[in-house]
Amino acid sequence: MKKYTISIISILLLVLEVQSQVIDINQNCRNAYMEILSLRFDEAEKRIHNEKTSNPQNLFVPYLENYIDFLKVTVGEDEELFRKLEKNIPLRINSIKSLSDTSRFKKYLIGNINLQWATAHLKFGNYPTAALEINRAYRLLSDNESMFPDFIPNSITLGILHIMIGIVPDSYGWLLNLISMEGSVQQGQKELLTAFDSCSKDSVNNYLKDEILFYMGTVDLNLSPDPEFANYLLSEINYGNNHNLLLTYLSINTMMKNGRNDEALNLFEKIDTTTIYYPFYYLNFLHGDCYLRSLNTLPALKEYYKFIDDFKGENYIKDTWRKIAWCSLFETDTAGFKKAMNNVLKFGATNIDADKSAEQVARSGVIPNIELLKSRLLFDGGYYDEAKNILLISESQKFNEKEIVEKNYRLGQIAHQLKNYDDAKKYYFTTIETGSLFPEYFAANAALKLGNIYEVEYDNTRSAHYYKLCLTLDFDEYRNSIRSKAKQGLNRVTNN
Repeated sequence: MKKYTISIISILLLVLEVQSQVIDINQNCRNAYMEILSLRFDEAEKRIHNEKTSNPQNLFVPYLENYIDFLKVTVGEDEELFRKLEKNIPLRINSIKSLSDTSRFKKYLIGNINLQWATAHLKFGNYPTAALEINRAYRLLSDNESMFPDFIPNSITLGILHIMIGIVPDSYGWLLNLISMEGSVQQGQKELLTAFDSCSKDSVNNYLKDEILFYMGTVDLNLSPDPEFANYLLSEINYGNNHNLLLTYLSINTMMKNGRNDEALNLFEKIDTTTIYYPFYYLNFLHGDCYLRSLNTLPALKEYYKFIDDFKGENYIKDTWRKIAWCSLFETDTAGFKKAMNNVLKFGATNIDADKSAEQVARSGVIPNIELLKSRLLFDGGYYDEAKNILLISESQKFNEKEIVEKNYRLGQIAHQLKNYDDAKKYYFTTIETGSLFPEYFAANAALKLGNIYEVEYDNTRSAHYYKLCLTLDFDEYRNSIRSKAKQGLNRVTNN
């Protein structure tokens, strides 16, 4: 009888312990959440420590801890750190599993953890594991949406998932059908915009605004940057008092992708160096790009070398060495150019389009035409008149066949950006006619840009034609990025 009584008491205590586990997103946790998204991990960890002491049953804490680990891995791309931190995942998920099945946070938090680490696995090329984690996240969040259709945080992660599903290459479409995952970029973007509007008006979920802004901006940058959306995004980001390095990075990247190089350089100067942020060395790479686009090579080199010396990941290393080579070329340092191009072949990986392109150029041994290269960089920085003048001044210069293709493409880009659509079409047509058989990206991107122009002009038939043409062309450089944008453009004009 005594043993029976002890067993009953033990069960009751266990039940009470499980039931006492809660999700308490109090002000301390909200502040920690925003500090995490700002990459101010030291401040956030102090708050988390205080929360563990004063509110030990709060299961939002392991989620906050996981978010810090996830961002450390994705920002730093340190594979050794990734292997170390991923061991914490099962313990945190098991803790959250102790929540009642009636909790709207249970599947949401576990699904988010699955998606975060799926993203980390993608960083390191662990694609099968990433696919499994994405599938788990999709199931959990879809179930949670059915149970709690008005739970706004859930729709944020589902929006990201639907976008990810929407950009899967056609060659992997069979996999989505196999595991019954559906979604589109347009659906996901709409969900994020709706969630942002809701969180802006709702004090309960207001702490999620910065996160949604980052997602919306990142999606826009990686598909087809929209100057109007860029203006909206930048107007929503408060530089004055947020001390948020992640949003500052997003702002800089948005300015750079929209030809606002001087503004980006100015924003770099406004970063508060007295605030302790987690090291984000990719910003050094971007800072170098900003200087290079204004043809200011010495400060560019300083930033590029700092990135190479400090960054522990593999991405953008080859591209950085190529840009160091360009700086040497502008300084008429032929030996420095050759040394840097040799380093393109020695260091880094070819996981991303920029690094693949750098590798291909290094293997070719071709020295780029300096005038075309300067025009390209000035265009990227938004210095359109200067870029055009370089091309016009060099009219008498002898170009080989490939360089003529590039020149027409660059002139088309400039006219396009200046909204001189008739000239842009003329140069893009010529680029396609003369460049379709070359492995470079010029003809394919010209077709993509023609699709963009006709889409703006509401000529969906012609727009679809050029998006399809882009998808049929065979080219090596920036293939994944360009084809993904063409696919999304075709989806837009077809659905409209």
